[in-house]
Amino acid sequence: MKTPKRNNRRRFIRNVALIASTAAVAGKAGAQPALVPLNESDPLAIALGYSEDALTVDVAKYPKRSGEEGAKQFCSNCALYKDNGSPGRGACAATPGKSVAGAGWCTVWAPKP
Repeated sequence: MKTPKRNNRRRFIRNVALIASTAAVAGKAGAQPALVPLNESDPLAIALGYSEDALTVDVAKYPKRSGEEGAKQFCSNCALYKDNGSPGRGACAATPGKSVAGAGWCTVWAPKP
């Protein structure tokens, strides 16, 4: 027969493990705040020359996007872009707290190493 003291100890250990695992899951869930889509009319987007669709970028205004090499530049293959699981969107180091379109482009585009 189990003594009440041993049973209480097991219950305590089980509860501590349950609380710790719940806190760990809650911490991970809260660690990634939801990103707001960057709007092309946002002052940051304007400053970066951001476009939701790289194919519509004015290459006369942004010659970096012109030519054969420029045609390969999209947010989704930029070194600053991180896929965050949202369909067609991701996080960008140049736009903290805001998501960008994977098919988009801006002047800070950099090749992945």
